[in-house]
Amino acid sequence: MKKILVCCGSSMVTSTVALNNIKEACQKAGIDAVFGQCKFAEVPFQIKTFNPDLIVPTGPLDESSAGGIPVVKGIAFVTGVGIDKTIAEILDILKS
Repeated sequence: MKKILVCCGSSMVTSTVALNNIKEACQKAGIDAVFGQCKFAEVPFQIKTFNPDLIVPTGPLDESSAGGIPVVKGIAFVTGVGIDKTIAEILDILKS
């Protein structure tokens, strides 16, 4: 079971869009995953409590707050540009 933390400024709109896209991609790829959502400021706490395998921010995230956990920038889910490439990168990390 992979744990994916999706974060944005308010932990609502853009992270939900990204989460739904990632969830669908994981299902198609046969990857069993659970998801967490939070605000950027909550990432350090979520790392300690949720212990994600991957973090997908939909905007700027200070990667030093990721604690060494892989980060895939999810701005493509907001802009609609490069979604396939972003999903491929996410799936590569989850499969490794």
